[in-house]
Amino acid sequence: MARQNTPGRGTRVLVDEIPTDAKSGKPWWRGMAVTGVIFLALVILAVFMSLSGGSGGSTSDGSSDGQSQTAPAERNDTGGDTKSTAKKLVSGVPVGYTHNQAGAVQAAVNYQVARSSAAYFTDEKVRHAILAAMMTSQALDRQVRNDDNGMQQVLTSLGVTSGNEDKLVARGAAMGTRVTTYTDQVATVEVWMAGLVGVTDKSAPMPVSASWTTYTLTLQWQSGDWKLASITSVNGPTPLDAGSDDPTSVDEFRTADREFNAPPYVG
Repeated sequence: MARQNTPGRGTRVLVDEIPTDAKSGKPWWRGMAVTGVIFLALVILAVFMSLSGGSGGSTSDGSSDGQSQTAPAERNDTGGDTKSTAKKLVSGVPVGYTHNQAGAVQAAVNYQVARSSAAYFTDEKVRHAILAAMMTSQALDRQVRNDDNGMQQVLTSLGVTSGNEDKLVARGAAMGTRVTTYTDQVATVEVWMAGLVGVTDKSAPMPVSASWTTYTLTLQWQSGDWKLASITSVNGPTPLDAGSDDPTSVDEFRTADREFNAPPYVG
């Protein structure tokens, strides 16, 4: 099929960083108790992991080039860049994969990327439409219930409200894949993902933070396509954090989220 380009996160003029503490020169959040941040991160991670397990249900864990320097382009809230060899897009998600192992791997990665967008977290209608596009008929209702409950817990933990949900950063990118089993009817694919989640708001309880997770996705050949039947996850592999002593400010993160295109769909 012809490759398609859709608007990315958009571009805008860079804004100034937020003021730093006059005495320490540290970013705003450095005054928070480290143990409190770690505890909150663990709580949020636990909620993410709970979305991946139980009853064999699937879980969750997202724009082409925008060049304007004067006004933001429309934000792509339904997932990654829509370039893919899949036959068509349904609710912004590539579907229609080839009936072979390569098609199953593409489906696994793209489905996981699609479920990593900010809109998937905050917009129930978007989330339901994405799930309907990728789930098997048997797994859909269960997953809708699981993700609706789980996402609400995540948003509460992150301090997301109707007033600041547009400041949520949520992205996922595949680091690698591994096929563990394959037949022409069922495939099991492991996807190693890096993720970002957090709110670019200085009143939020935690800065934008990274996660590393390996998802095991089971796909079934149903109605002429690979559909997601179940997913489980484990932490890692997690690299050593060798970053700087001063993480990026919320304003800088907000600008980056708007200017940098989301990870593309594979294909």
